Amino acid sequence: MNQKRFLYLDLVGIIGAALLALICGFIIILFVSDDPLNAISAFITGPFSNAFNISTLVNKAIPLIFTGLALAVVFQTNVFSMGAEGQLYVGGFLGSLSALYIPGLPAFIHIPVILICAMVGGALFGGMAGFLKAKWNAHEVVTTLMLNYVAIILTSYFVNNVFKDPESGGFARMPFFEKDLLLGKMSNSFPVHYGIIVALIAVVVVYLLMYKTKIGYELRLVGKNDKFARYGGIKTKHIIIISVMISGALAGLGGIVELLGVHGAYKDSFSAKLGFDGIIIALLARNHPIGVLISALFYAYLQVGGQVMQAQSDVSRELSVIIQVLLVLFVSAQVVFNYLKQRAIMKQKNQTGEKKVNTHVV
Repeated sequence: MNQKRFLYLDLVGIIGAALLALICGFIIILFVSDDPLNAISAFITGPFSNAFNISTLVNKAIPLIFTGLALAVVFQTNVFSMGAEGQLYVGGFLGSLSALYIPGLPAFIHIPVILICAMVGGALFGGMAGFLKAKWNAHEVVTTLMLNYVAIILTSYFVNNVFKDPESGGFARMPFFEKDLLLGKMSNSFPVHYGIIVALIAVVVVYLLMYKTKIGYELRLVGKNDKFARYGGIKTKHIIIISVMISGALAGLGGIVELLGVHGAYKDSFSAKLGFDGIIIALLARNHPIGVLISALFYAYLQVGGQVMQAQSDVSRELSVIIQVLLVLFVSAQVVFNYLKQRAIMKQKNQTGEKKVNTHVV
């Protein structure tokens, strides 16, 4: 009963934070727009006004699902990794190499090979930060942030020099993928690419992994109480490395799906900070895979709403960025308050236990 109540309160808090962020954004519109009602209407209804806008919303949500899942997994292990951006680049890069330089495979075999290579690349790159954390307790925020720059700059060098398409002119990109390797559109009237299927499968797999398997139980237990997990015989250092590698694999998969579904080739700086947006998605979702799916769609809704509002009114789409920032602040504040509340409850329980012990001794 208590768990259901806590879940209910959590959902109310998240929905309240989202509504409060939207209300603050709409208040800003009242001050900056000559026709605020039209701007607000375009923002709210625009993403669902036609099939193209709906498909744009879904396509924008697909990479966010992967990065949100990646960070949700590692956050549940109480490792605050910020390395999804770099892992996305490395995974996308290695997946692109396998798409371009593994010849002679039929598409139904080649595409899974590409996806697996991307996952391996992201996992190995993420495992570096996990190893540093487990071996020397190097702070994961610092190491993952630094490794992000290593990944971005290194892949940028390769795509601008070693693997650059000679026919790309002034654009920094690799050669285009073969058409039969692309995750094409479902239909011309509803141009959502087939990466959404991969994303939905990833949501189901991560849910089953985290809540229906032994390794998922160990990941969550280490995140809740690593000392208890260690006393229970769980190798916590190994679990930390595994969690970061799983996170990296998901981020790398998101990178190659974005390339195969949207860009058609590896392009320099193809990620619009998707890895960092994944942090927001995971926070909104409370690290739950189903919540990640909903949060990614909502976050994409804000982005598309801003674009439609800019096209149909006198308000810039940058307002949607303001709403996103407010959303992060409100959700983060809620997380901090919950953490402080839990600490206060635990402290009170410990004090009560000490009093009972002292009374018994007397």
